[in-house]
Amino acid sequence: MIRKHWTEPNGVFIVSIPVDWQYRNAVLNNIEEKSPYSFEAYDNSIGCFQLSCYPLSERRINPNFPVQKSNSKVEWLESRMDDSKFDMYLWHAQIDDHLCMAKCIYSATDQNHTAVEDLIKQSRESLDTFRLIPLEDRNHAINLNKYDNFIGSLASSYDLRERAMESKSYIEIIAIVSNQIDAFLRMSILLKKQLLENSNEIEIKYLFQGDNERGIIERRIYKEAKDLEIVDQETFEELNDLYDLRNRVIHRYIISHLKTVDIADISVKYFFLSERINAVLKEIEDIQIEQGIGIYGNGYTKDYEPTENDQKIAFSMVNDKHLMKEFKRKIK
Repeated sequence: MIRKHWTEPNGVFIVSIPVDWQYRNAVLNNIEEKSPYSFEAYDNSIGCFQLSCYPLSERRINPNFPVQKSNSKVEWLESRMDDSKFDMYLWHAQIDDHLCMAKCIYSATDQNHTAVEDLIKQSRESLDTFRLIPLEDRNHAINLNKYDNFIGSLASSYDLRERAMESKSYIEIIAIVSNQIDAFLRMSILLKKQLLENSNEIEIKYLFQGDNERGIIERRIYKEAKDLEIVDQETFEELNDLYDLRNRVIHRYIISHLKTVDIADISVKYFFLSERINAVLKEIEDIQIEQGIGIYGNGYTKDYEPTENDQKIAFSMVNDKHLMKEFKRKIK
């Protein structure tokens, strides 16, 4: 079974779940991103798997549970709690200063279904991968998760770009491709700074902006890219000129002399600039691989060909970003 990593939003723990499972808290309305965290299959779900983790200060310590260390495989105490409607497998463990629990829930009428057997099996195998993250490593775990989300979001943007190109939706092309150029430059800046500082640190401010956070605006990204010699003066000026044109397209199409043919021409300019900036990013990635520094300096090789497993994990990340049937990739 192909698996993907899932990190608790506060970096408390990490677990590997089947690639065809979806994290449901972020999908359902009015469900907070806190314990319990619920997972189920994208298609034909027959039940769910839930994980919870609480500081021992918030939960009564069970003297029958041994306190385990976070640096070793977790030994789970398994039990059952069935009623007339639902069957439930329960698992408990006390790890360092946390009480961790898991549930596998399905309808009692489905207890003999082969899909239930698989759900229980996959739940147990997921628990084998569960690790509580030490306090000092949690911020790094959060940043790695945001990096993964950035990569998934960038991959998803190509679906929108292709659809816009097929329909010749020029304004949409400009909006999406300008977003991609911004993403390429942000990643280039992060990687270039890792090289200059001989560091593996991920400056997440370049890759993520929360709802209530002041992010780094695009013009500042262009300036940083020029200062780091990622782009030259000519490209820097082109970036700013196209940025001005994009703003005219989005904000002043109706109230200006801008013609639709002009928008089509701008979209072409954006497209070719994006290819050039993407090539620059690839060059920086290759330098990291050669020097063994940064994100790409650890375990990556030049001209790596993605495997079928890589593709399925990418499809899962894209599905989680879109949450729309028209873009949904089949994983199994």
